[in-house]
Amino acid sequence: TGDGHPIVVAANISVTDEALLAARMGADGVGLFRTEFLFMNRSAPPSEEEQVNAYRRVVAALGDRPVVFRTVDVGGDKPAPALGIHPEPNPFLGWRGIRYCLDRPDVFKTQLRALWQATTGELWVMFPMVSDPEEVERARELLEEAREELVAQGRPVARAARVGMMV
Repeated sequence: TGDGHPIVVAANISVTDEALLAARMGADGVGLFRTEFLFMNRSAPPSEEEQVNAYRRVVAALGDRPVVFRTVDVGGDKPAPALGIHPEPNPFLGWRGIRYCLDRPDVFKTQLRALWQATTGELWVMFPMVSDPEEVERARELLEEAREELVAQGRPVARAARVGMMV
């Protein structure tokens, strides 16, 4: 600002290529990477390796600037038939976001493992559509379980994680 207060300008992106544009345009980071777009319009969910590669491309494009990864938020206006998400009567309050993730730990844990491997720096994760504190507690437990599994396998992981949520 004119009086010297810094303002952070972070991009919202939906696909990995947008990270390059954000970096080129001078974004201070990515405030929201909508990871669900990796899961849509497919016959099967992306593999752990495919997700790691996509997330690493975003991290590489931004260098040392932070990237906030929103975990998969299918449902609502984003149907994903390959994940069993189909239209429902009240999709914006229904089975989506963190509720879907917690009901499908196979899909969620694969994503969490991929996120841990995407950077060796600090991992920023946002859990979507949280309606109850217990959802965050369970998601954090799964995040830590994913990290512990990777460490036990000798894989490099982010040094720490910052966790946020959309309410």
